[in-house]
Amino acid sequence: MIPLHAELTIGLLVSIDNNAKQTLLYQNASVVCEPFGVVTLEKMLQNSASPQECRSAIDAFYLSHPHQKHYAREHLILQQSYHYERIEQGCVLYANGPESYSEMLLREGLAVVDPAFNQKEWNARLKRAEFGATKEKIGLHETLIRKWCIKEEK
Repeated sequence: MIPLHAELTIGLLVSIDNNAKQTLLYQNASVVCEPFGVVTLEKMLQNSASPQECRSAIDAFYLSHPHQKHYAREHLILQQSYHYERIEQGCVLYANGPESYSEMLLREGLAVVDPAFNQKEWNARLKRAEFGATKEKIGLHETLIRKWCIKEEK
């Protein structure tokens, strides 16, 4: 017999470090939840092609868009339970109904799809969310962040 539903993993959001890292509590154990399939602005700073220019571009963006720096704090609620899934490339946090937190970041232009990410189930959804931000020139797509912070493969 095939079960009609799988057990949902529900965690309590206990801390928000930044847009790229949240901590959930599941069965009295801390679970670090980093958005899957995306490269956030915080991750770009760590692995940028031009560290100085990248930091300057991101700092300038956050200065002109202060709410975006605290996007997670404004859209996720501490001490609220969220459905999440651990996957090899990170954590799927369902923060807005069926929409994942990764999709929310992409839609706001606060991340790009990780070129190394390839999971058939999610590829189209993530690329669709990023396309909207790219087309409307939202978030990092209205700046030079992509030029300074992402190593383009030749």
